[in-house]
Amino acid sequence: MDGSRAAQTRLPRGRPTSADAARLDRDVRESALRLFLEHGYEATTMAAIAQAAGTTKATLYARFPSKEAVFERAFEWAMGRSDWPVPEPELPDSDSLEETLTAIAEAAVRRALDPQMVAVFKIAIAQEARFPALGRRARLVHWPRQRQVADLLRRHAAAGAIVADEPEILAGHFLAMVATAPSLFAAFGVTRDPATQKVERQVAVELFVRALRP
Repeated sequence: MDGSRAAQTRLPRGRPTSADAARLDRDVRESALRLFLEHGYEATTMAAIAQAAGTTKATLYARFPSKEAVFERAFEWAMGRSDWPVPEPELPDSDSLEETLTAIAEAAVRRALDPQMVAVFKIAIAQEARFPALGRRARLVHWPRQRQVADLLRRHAAAGAIVADEPEILAGHFLAMVATAPSLFAAFGVTRDPATQKVERQVAVELFVRALRP
């Protein structure tokens, strides 16, 4: 956050209102997340977070007892959002299972390979011993999409188009193929070019759909 925004968001003197407190929490989360992603956990200080959020260390410590608390709050907030780091697109209005799964795969990969999400997973891996809950939360980042895929499979199974006796498990396997594996490779600096990524998604979708046909 630049100095002008810090000046605008600095809380007024006196007892803060609920709106002031909510705004401060938002600014702290956003500023802390940005600093942690840019500089890592160890190199980010509470003083830097307070300055970026447009507040003081005293005010920051009054709301968060430690840097660990700020870290956990910032990452829980980011990983729990469907619009971070990129908004979720609308699914196509299509009766084609393959077309819909392709759209889901594209959205999943776009989010998983976003540089900010890759940075989140790197920090989650590096800090898992200190923050085990963060590591578990990072592994659940695809859970809303897994429910989406499972519901899609149930609908097509009910119509008799596929056999999907364990839709939640099948959805997990699908996302592991199209998104989890690429995100793990990306965390170690290995990425494919867009054309190769597209071919890999197509192969995964075709393999998955073919396996579900009666």
